[in-house]
Amino acid sequence: MRFSVFSNNRKKGFEDRFGPFYVSNNTTVFMEGNMGRRIAHQFAKLIRNYPKIRLIIMGECPGSDDDEEMFMAARQLRASGIDIHLPANALIESGATDFFLSGVSRTMETGAKIGVHSWSEGRKEATEYPIGHEEHEIYIQYYSDMLGNDILGVELNFFIINAATSDGMHFMTADELNYFGFLTD
Repeated sequence: MRFSVFSNNRKKGFEDRFGPFYVSNNTTVFMEGNMGRRIAHQFAKLIRNYPKIRLIIMGECPGSDDDEEMFMAARQLRASGIDIHLPANALIESGATDFFLSGVSRTMETGAKIGVHSWSEGRKEATEYPIGHEEHEIYIQYYSDMLGNDILGVELNFFIINAATSDGMHFMTADELNYFGFLTD
């Protein structure tokens, strides 16, 4: 019988793990995997245990199971002054793209991919709700807050939900990333 030197909470080469967050050292975290329904709790625990974290490097992150929980974690990240970087092999989609926007500084290397698509409420797509409907408000407010621009927040929301259906994916172009201010450097 073989025994791993790492517990189920740890991945080889990392000090600690909180959900999709793998602690590389006191200032840097690698993020990989889906954000589950406990993401806000996991992020709060990460910051409580490692208050000097200043950088999250995102790898392959397909999204989130609960947008409201993800928004809470993302707002905690912004309030903590943390930057986010996408290396060349990064692939972020859906809620992970929203999470990326919470970085104070947001950078990416050539080759990284940022995917967006519509959300749905079971059988109903976001595009089936009219402009001005309350279902859009949580997204519009979040994008406006993260981008620091109310008009751009509205535009981004409607761009995302029209870019691809909830079961599709649109990978943003350099022009789209630039227009919406996804990258800060």
